[in-house]
Amino acid sequence: MKVDVDILGVSQTHHFIVSPRPDQQTITIEPVPRISIWEAAKVGDIDILNYFIRHHTNIPQEDDLMDETSITRLLNSRDPNTECTLLHLIVSHNLNPLEPLRLLLEQGADATARNVYNVQAIHALILKCPEPLESMKLLLEYDADPNARDGDGWTPAHYAARFCKSPGPVLKALVEAGADINAVDSSKKTALFGLLANGDHSMTLDWLIHTVKANIKTRGDFLDGQTRRTKQGSLILQAAKYGRLSSLRILISSASAMDSLETILTHDELTLAIELVRQQLVKVTERDKVERLGLIIMILENMTQKLYAQDNLPKQDNTSKSLLKRALSWRQNK
Repeated sequence: MKVDVDILGVSQTHHFIVSPRPDQQTITIEPVPRISIWEAAKVGDIDILNYFIRHHTNIPQEDDLMDETSITRLLNSRDPNTECTLLHLIVSHNLNPLEPLRLLLEQGADATARNVYNVQAIHALILKCPEPLESMKLLLEYDADPNARDGDGWTPAHYAARFCKSPGPVLKALVEAGADINAVDSSKKTALFGLLANGDHSMTLDWLIHTVKANIKTRGDFLDGQTRRTKQGSLILQAAKYGRLSSLRILISSASAMDSLETILTHDELTLAIELVRQQLVKVTERDKVERLGLIIMILENMTQKLYAQDNLPKQDNTSKSLLKRALSWRQNK
């Protein structure tokens, strides 16, 4: 329709579209979630997390030195019951935390926030998630620290080496992100010690030694089960403690590795290593385990013979000799 409008005494014709006022309006009322934002994080419920984000006023806080909004303050606050942030709850309680993790990080959650034990989300993720690689890469994209330390001095590399079912890809991603594979924890141990405790991941150990150039001259603290005193030992003692034959072979087959290890190996450490394997040997009955432990003892005794006088070799009891003979006979019959 046409409407004549007089603006400052000048008559002009303008075209307006006049819509009839609707008789009714449709209003959608969004139901309030029955669970808290903390519970939503635990179960990884993206819809409920989105609800709390949408309905939280995004206004800068007057008492903040930085221009932190109330949304980021909410996302980085701690659960009053667990003292954990939303990120910690997501990575600790969800087998696949990638999408809820992405939502919170995009909205301003701090990837470096710590819980009361100095643990960051990247630590908890590697510990709790069976396949943490993609979620860990996302955390790193949002400035998670690849060298962050928890209360015991463990870095993400320590966690990955010790707890990941397949530690190789996770360690590779951490190294590419700048992780220091030679960082030591409060027990003076690098991630390589954790790798041997995790399993016989000999190929990953080989990659760390020869490609990443990890330091293998580190001596960590070991608790003597009899005296309850702390002794220092190398990766050789760790391999013996956990019966890691393939990893031990990697260590002794590398000329560069042995050149380094020979400078720190002591007679006491080799004696203790043999004793630890002997204690395992007398407890097992399975053929493959007896053979594996028997071969480890042979390797350790050969190392002791090479580095020290043969008459200083630890004496074997009759049970150990018998089991070792069985291991050798099975090997010869294969």
